[in-house]
Amino acid sequence: MPNVKLIRRAALASALQRAAIFKGLPEEEIIKIARYATRQSLAKGEILFEEGGKVRGFYIVTKGVIKAYRIGESGREQLIHLVHPDESFAEPALVGRMGYPAHTKALEKAEVILIPSDEFLAHLRECPDLSLRILASLSRHLHELVTTIENYKLRDAETRLLHWLIHRCEDGVQSTVVRLSFSKGTLSSELGTRQETLSRILAKLRDAGEIEIDGREITIRDAGSLRQLFAEQLQRRAGKGI
Repeated sequence: MPNVKLIRRAALASALQRAAIFKGLPEEEIIKIARYATRQSLAKGEILFEEGGKVRGFYIVTKGVIKAYRIGESGREQLIHLVHPDESFAEPALVGRMGYPAHTKALEKAEVILIPSDEFLAHLRECPDLSLRILASLSRHLHELVTTIENYKLRDAETRLLHWLIHRCEDGVQSTVVRLSFSKGTLSSELGTRQETLSRILAKLRDAGEIEIDGREITIRDAGSLRQLFAEQLQRRAGKGI
């Protein structure tokens, strides 16, 4: 009879190996993390943690999309970042222990892995490589935050979409295929616009020959042309004082 506990732990270790923060980590270290990590399922719209909440650890998304946000003075949600499968989040809270810096909830049915604080920090003292990985992850988060701030400065949805697409173009490659691992509704949330507005802009770019759309695949036909269009949009908006 198969040992269910061992099977579940092996599946957890496999999910941890796919996570960006742990890629390339020796298998024995992954197995150690799998011994104290736990899975958590979330329904669509379910809150994972709230701003200021007690820090339990950091998380890795294995399914669905997690939205990190704050509540503005008007009571509206202000998007900080969307976290996709194999990405980690809330690592900074490990050190400060002053509470989580934002709210998080599932935008769709999701599953996360909790890496508990106490066990991970003890493990980190035994394995210096983990410290370097946390630093690298914090660097990625800072880069993402800068990109988000840049995006907020772009006032209209079309310019934000162009900015989003350009950041996914491969260097030195004319044509790039962007495969969405989430719905267009989730993308519209990331861009701070409505789904119908996003669909209209995508159709406009398709009709202009800039992109091709096949389900969840967006093919950027000419990255240089898209960058030129983005630059023209910025100039046009600056000229109008938008």
